Amino acid sequence: MTERHRSKVGPKGQVVVVKELREKYGMKEGGVVEQVSTERGVLLVPVSADGLLKELDAVAERVGKAWPKGVSAVEAVGEDREKRCLRK
Repeated sequence: MTERHRSKVGPKGQVVVVKELREKYGMKEGGVVEQVSTERGVLLVPVSADGLLKELDAVAERVGKAWPKGVSAVEAVGEDREKRCLRK
């Protein structure tokens, strides 16, 4: 059976998730939730620290593969800025 709870939306768009559901799904203050748009509304999905670390590792791997060999971050930023200035 689907559990249903109601909350008001605050002035900044904040919604309180009831204690029962926070505890059930391990949602803690400062934790991260993913907001998923569905046909029926918004689904909140807790994101674990392990999940975030895996995502960061994947991004780091992609950046590492794409990063030009022998170029420092400072040089790469400088080159990018030069290219942008030349386009204007």
